[in-house]
Amino acid sequence: MELSTLQIIWFLLLGILFSAYAVLDGFDLGAGTLQIFHKTDEDRRVALNAIGPVWDGNEVWLLTAGGALFAAFPHIYAGVFSGLYTALILLLGALIFRAISIEVRSKVEAPTWRKIWDGVFAACSFLIALLLGVALGNLVVGLPIDARGNIDAGTLGLLGLLRPIPLLSGLLAVALLTLHGALYLLLKTDGAMHTRIIAWLPKIFLAVSLIFMALTAMIFFTRPAGTENMHALPWLKLLPFAAAGTLFFTNFFIRRFRFGSAFICTSATIVLLIATVGFGMFPALVPACNDAANTLKISHSASAKTLTVMLVIAGIGVPIVATYTVMIYRVFRKKPELDSHSY
Repeated sequence: MELSTLQIIWFLLLGILFSAYAVLDGFDLGAGTLQIFHKTDEDRRVALNAIGPVWDGNEVWLLTAGGALFAAFPHIYAGVFSGLYTALILLLGALIFRAISIEVRSKVEAPTWRKIWDGVFAACSFLIALLLGVALGNLVVGLPIDARGNIDAGTLGLLGLLRPIPLLSGLLAVALLTLHGALYLLLKTDGAMHTRIIAWLPKIFLAVSLIFMALTAMIFFTRPAGTENMHALPWLKLLPFAAAGTLFFTNFFIRRFRFGSAFICTSATIVLLIATVGFGMFPALVPACNDAANTLKISHSASAKTLTVMLVIAGIGVPIVATYTVMIYRVFRKKPELDSHSY
């Protein structure tokens, strides 16, 4: 089936929405993963208040992307959400408990209470990053899809999703977002906490680099379902090289204590990795690993009328959300100051 301009536009728009979520919510997931490593309650409060004004707004981008997928590609949405129900419920639970932990940890002065919720916050942040990375890795490898477009979850099961490439992809997401979050915290802190986070950076960056190289090598040698375009269109291989380049410059700026520039580089790395997966499997949204004929493509979209109406809505709504996001970051651009109303 020949692809329409509207279908291609919505494919690109989905990529933009998921990339915006990964960059924006990525740093507070990374900051959350580091929560249990801060030594004092004050440091943990500073970390929470660094992301406090923006974390829930960042998650709006995930809701927007999910809504866009539902409206533009309902058959694919149905196949993914029904086939991967257990994994998605686990992700939803982690999102819920992460939000609860942020809001309730400072409601009681007891140290044990706060440590428990700090642990929940860190565990949920880690789990969300891991699951999102595993999901992206499974798109690269492909999923078992039947002739009706349903994902055969029984073939894999929840643990079956943790195949080598998806598992490495999940670990890369955790490590990269932790680095992303650490850099954000460096822009929001000073003093002893700032110094300690700087000392963590070499180890985090080493983990990112090693996992990135291992994952790249594994994908190169196995050539999974979601990389067909890389072989047909060699210029697409520039994307992972560009990601490696921005990762190199991340370390370059870290060594020169230019943490704002390093944060921009990790943001670019995240976007480039998502673009690598997206353009590598285009026009597929969910490649099939069992039978290429069953691959869920962007041609499995809603009607042209629906795509047109939704594009008008997106054309109005997305700029409003983006403007609101910029305003919030501008208003809360200063380093957090703790008071009785802080987390």
